[in-house]
Amino acid sequence: MVAHAAVAILHDAGALMTSQIPAALREAIHSAGACLSDIGALAGQLGSLATGQIESLLQAFVEDGEDRALSRLLHACALNEVKLDPIVLCRCLGVCEKITDPLPCFALQDERAIEPLLEAAAAEALSLERRCFAARLAAELTAKFGLDPQPIRKALWKLEHAAHAPDIQFLLNQSLLILDEGTNPGETRIFRWSELPLSRLLPEHPAHSGVGGYYTVRRPIPKLGRNDPCHCGSGKKYKKCCYAKDQELLRDASEYAGATRTDLKSNPGLVDDPQVIRDLRAHELRRLAPAALSAGQLLTGYQCALDFGLRELAFEMLLECERRLTGPEAFDEGHFEDLLDAVLQAGDLDLARRIREHCGDQTWWRPQAIAFRFDLLENPERYALLERDCRKAVCEVSDEETEFDEPLTRLAYDLSPLHPALAIALARAAIASNPDRHFDNDMLLDVIRDARVDLDLTPDGDPAEALFDWIEDRTQLKEKAQSENREIGRLNVQLSDTLAALDEKKQTLRQTEQALGQVGAELEKARVSRPPDPARIDETARLGAEKEAALQRLRDQVADLQAQIGAQQAERRQLRKMLTQERKKLASAPGAPEEPVAVEAAPAVQPSGRPLIPEYADSFCKRFAALPAPLAAKAILAIGGFASQEADIWRHTKPLERLPEHYRIRLGLDYRLMVHWQPGKTLRILDVIPRQELESWIRRQG
Repeated sequence: MVAHAAVAILHDAGALMTSQIPAALREAIHSAGACLSDIGALAGQLGSLATGQIESLLQAFVEDGEDRALSRLLHACALNEVKLDPIVLCRCLGVCEKITDPLPCFALQDERAIEPLLEAAAAEALSLERRCFAARLAAELTAKFGLDPQPIRKALWKLEHAAHAPDIQFLLNQSLLILDEGTNPGETRIFRWSELPLSRLLPEHPAHSGVGGYYTVRRPIPKLGRNDPCHCGSGKKYKKCCYAKDQELLRDASEYAGATRTDLKSNPGLVDDPQVIRDLRAHELRRLAPAALSAGQLLTGYQCALDFGLRELAFEMLLECERRLTGPEAFDEGHFEDLLDAVLQAGDLDLARRIREHCGDQTWWRPQAIAFRFDLLENPERYALLERDCRKAVCEVSDEETEFDEPLTRLAYDLSPLHPALAIALARAAIASNPDRHFDNDMLLDVIRDARVDLDLTPDGDPAEALFDWIEDRTQLKEKAQSENREIGRLNVQLSDTLAALDEKKQTLRQTEQALGQVGAELEKARVSRPPDPARIDETARLGAEKEAALQRLRDQVADLQAQIGAQQAERRQLRKMLTQERKKLASAPGAPEEPVAVEAAPAVQPSGRPLIPEYADSFCKRFAALPAPLAAKAILAIGGFASQEADIWRHTKPLERLPEHYRIRLGLDYRLMVHWQPGKTLRILDVIPRQELESWIRRQG
């Protein structure tokens, strides 16, 4: 009660502050365009307001779902460098016109904005894209202020399970990389969205207003000439009466005649089309009254409300649908059970009881499951001890055989006398969680066999037995692989020693050959430089005989070393052969780990869709003018071959893993042609770059 009273007081205070804002300023906010000139003029008018008044006005726009006015006010706050309350700013993420509109305001935030951003990342009422966007901003602020990244990683990992679109997966992967950069300052810095200036988001001047979108525009008002009588019945000419007002309606035209997009958001029942409901966001759905929807829109409204976590509204939609669709087969009562499942999963016990009370004694399809889930919410203390033991088993796993009180094992023993099925389930989990506890797992198999008998099953044949056998086989294979690895290591050491000895012998042989050559050179020099002397002929002959004997000894040593080297080379070949045989044995063993296989950086691209006429980006046109003539010719031929789906060009085409729908085409050894291709839709030629600039080009595009 105290918390509700405090919220009411704050709401009243905010309403009072908002009421003090001049009407002219409100009108200026609503009429401002998405350009720097208009935002600059609006920012000048905001100078007289206190930060509390601006925040109150932002909250009012959020509650009223005025997305366009909210975005313009955020832009003006960024231009004036107004530091907003992080809770108020994060609430704007779900309502602002474009997802990027609040970005410049986050450049002024500190670490206090991280917790509200994490709450936005977990908010069911936000679309998956906006939740991922909030998580990305939280990751940037965490890295900026050097905080613990684990809470952000948990939020990103939870979002990964729901993310299927490539662009959202890329956004989540970038967020995780930003957290890694925070712990490794030397890593390449990814661009921070929270540092994006307002000038990068908005043009300088207003853009030309457009009408319509992906749909065929229908007129919300009758077509009249400027000088025709006005359709309102005033008797004035159209140009002097409702013409200006009708131009605004025409710019808000929808695909339905007589209705604008604003009309459809506030009253979708004007047209009997469920697609109108699917296009609404959570804050727009909240304002819908189920009674105002058509019969064909109610079930769609129920599903959309459930997807956004608006379970109270989903229940109201089902109640209205049940009232409208009468008859035995007009309304499927199973919708209430689907809603009850979602409500119990979310832990909303009050709404779950209301649904159960409304359905009365209706037989549910899974009554036991629903009763159990009610018991989980109504009596959580019953399962606290079981949760504590299971949490210890999951989060504090020990591989030591000496660990006696393993929680899952103990629970299997404790439950086996009274709850044999639970005992079997926990025993299977214990065996799978602790495969190296061979003795305990052998005993758990006995527990499983006894429990199967209590359940009137045969004692043998439980899946845990096959798991136990697989664990034993895996253990034997692991021991065999370890033994073979030790043998391979021993052979590697022996081979290394042999190679070292061989290198030493070769060095000795080279030194001996050098000494032999030096002695021969000295002998030749002495023979040439000294004239014949009869007195020394005998001495020369004696010296020559001694030198010849020395040379013969050196030759014998060389021959001996060569023989040793030959023997060691033969031993080396034998060792290599043995090493190869051991590796083949290890690779051919059943269940042995496979040798790593080289994987190409990118798979080959297969052509699909019809050939397309290429479009050329400005960057390509500028680069093409400076290319040498041979390279320019190659580029033109490659573009034509890619567009016409020639096999030779497509064999040289590879996708860019970090940029979906982007490809590189090889132009010789040193250049790559960069293209953006959507099969059957778009072919855009982006640039010709040197091969070594590929990584920097990808970062610029990302």
